[in-house]
Amino acid sequence: MLLKKSKKIEKEIVTKANSIKTTIQWLITKEDGSINFATRRFEIQPEGEVGLHNHPEEHHIYILEGEAEFINMEGEIVFRAVKDDAIFIPSNEYHRIKNNSKEVFVFLCIIPYLK
Repeated sequence: MLLKKSKKIEKEIVTKANSIKTTIQWLITKEDGSINFATRRFEIQPEGEVGLHNHPEEHHIYILEGEAEFINMEGEIVFRAVKDDAIFIPSNEYHRIKNNSKEVFVFLCIIPYLK
């Protein structure tokens, strides 16, 4: 077993897909001995976003704080997610996450390691 203190894990600035005002913490990774999944914690500041992108791995998301819009490739808001919502993003599906609120949007995102 392994215990890590999230407050001691570095927050990295997310720049992929023209993301703004967003940070990521890699909570559990291969370096910790995880062979199947990575667990990450994201914070999107007010008026921040994770830009439109896709990837081969699916995403499992759990909202810890705040609210944000999940937007598809056509720029349409598919839904607004709030605290305690769980979200599944399939492989290769384009998506964008935009925080239009006045509060920080915080979520966990679990991804599989592709073999």
